[in-house]
Amino acid sequence: MSDDHSPEYYKKKFIPLIYLVGGILIAGTIITFAADLMGVFKDFTHAMIFALTVAVVKASAVIYIFMHLKWDINLKTISLTLGCTVIFLIGMMVLTVGSEIDANKPGHAENTWNHVDKPEPTVKPDK
Repeated sequence: MSDDHSPEYYKKKFIPLIYLVGGILIAGTIITFAADLMGVFKDFTHAMIFALTVAVVKASAVIYIFMHLKWDINLKTISLTLGCTVIFLIGMMVLTVGSEIDANKPGHAENTWNHVDKPEPTVKPDK
């Protein structure tokens, strides 16, 4: 029982996982850079989808090992936290990107911010 908690046990078990995650991070970076350098994708949308897919794989490897998702028994704690974080991120991105729509900015006829059609106040000269 005490042998399971020795430093050698952890070195034998976790050092290969650390090297595996490091290899995934390095390989993902090289793949993304090489695809961009060789001009694999002519369309920006496809290049972004590819780059974000590689980034998700890299982030998943880090989350799975370094955030101990592998050892979460029912995948409750970390999964719930990660899910809430993703929902928060999506909500903030919707608010941020949604505020950049031209129709929401002042001066357009489609919104209530339009003050162009109001007559200017006339100034009466003092006598």
